[in-house]
Amino acid sequence: MKEDNRYQHVTRSVARALTILHLFTVGEAEISLSEISQRVALHQSTVFRLLATLGAVGFTEQNPHTGRYRLGPAALSLGQAFLRHSDLRQVAEAPLAGLRDHSSETVHLATLYGTEVLYLEKLPGLHPIGLMSSRVGDRAPAHCTGLGKALLAYQPEAVVRQTFSDRLPGYTPRTITRINALLEDLEKVRRQGFAIDDEEHEVGVVCLAAPVFDSSRVVAAISASGPADRIRQEMRNQDLTQAVLAAAAEISARLGRVAALPATGAPAPTAAAGRKRATRARK
Repeated sequence: MKEDNRYQHVTRSVARALTILHLFTVGEAEISLSEISQRVALHQSTVFRLLATLGAVGFTEQNPHTGRYRLGPAALSLGQAFLRHSDLRQVAEAPLAGLRDHSSETVHLATLYGTEVLYLEKLPGLHPIGLMSSRVGDRAPAHCTGLGKALLAYQPEAVVRQTFSDRLPGYTPRTITRINALLEDLEKVRRQGFAIDDEEHEVGVVCLAAPVFDSSRVVAAISASGPADRIRQEMRNQDLTQAVLAAAAEISARLGRVAALPATGAPAPTAAAGRKRATRARK
């Protein structure tokens, strides 16, 4: 077996500094020196020097009133640069805008990030009141979001089992909290070609999502989300389901998908097949 040498040339101090930066991507916006020290298991003097270095180049800063640390403007610039140069985001821009304009609902583009999804784009709906708390750059649990389930459905079952524990965290009374139940739901996603978050992540919000493929594998997912009653009605009318599938198929085609098979060996859904299945899908 070939030895994994990915970490052979890793610089320890750089790795530690990046670990500290990662703390700010989950949880609270500001963290004290002692809390950072505990979370990264490093002495406070070491953490202080790393924060001083990050602060000198603008990646962190210290709140002068509380003494707690937060991300600096350089972190924002780096994140914006990633979004500007994201080929996936640029390719999806027009189909996403078309889906939002057609449905008037909030639409998202996301990729898989471990047990979570990472939001690459969000176009707010055209209705006056929005419910979704999502933001570009934020992450959300994959097992209870439509985007996440659309992505997980095309991962090998063994990978899903290794990634998640048997017991999954619950967010609402509707959240799937057992791995076997999740796998059954993912099988349904593969059969019908789209995923549904039926108030599983946020109470009052329903999301319909579809996978996006490149020439050989699933690389992202898109969704349309809104108030539960309105989305369910639109799904019963099939219009929203067809629109989401069509937009996902258009993005996939732009990424080079030509009747390819995803890694699991299950056929990737086509827009036409999805529309046929959608006529049988009811809430």
